[in-house]
Amino acid sequence: MSSPILARPAKPTVGSLTRMNAQLRRQLAAVRHDYAELLVAARAAVTAHYDGDAMPLAVLIDTLDQLGALPEYAPQVTDGGLAALAVDSAPVTGRRVG
Repeated sequence: MSSPILARPAKPTVGSLTRMNAQLRRQLAAVRHDYAELLVAARAAVTAHYDGDAMPLAVLIDTLDQLGALPEYAPQVTDGGLAALAVDSAPVTGRRVG
């Protein structure tokens, strides 16, 4: 039984290599930009923490949200927590507690 002959991949042309190089350069620039944004936001969060800001992570959270990298947050509220939040026995609705 003979093995099938595999087709040789086509040699890349100068044009295809140029296009690939340009695409990789754009991707690298985007990654560098995102890294710089995250570094600035992290430094701002640390500085805000040192200054005693009430919400030092606000800048970092906003930056992660802009980059689409903010993780999903599902707080776990216990029965005791719900009882403490209930005012005049009104049910607590919604997903977030402000």
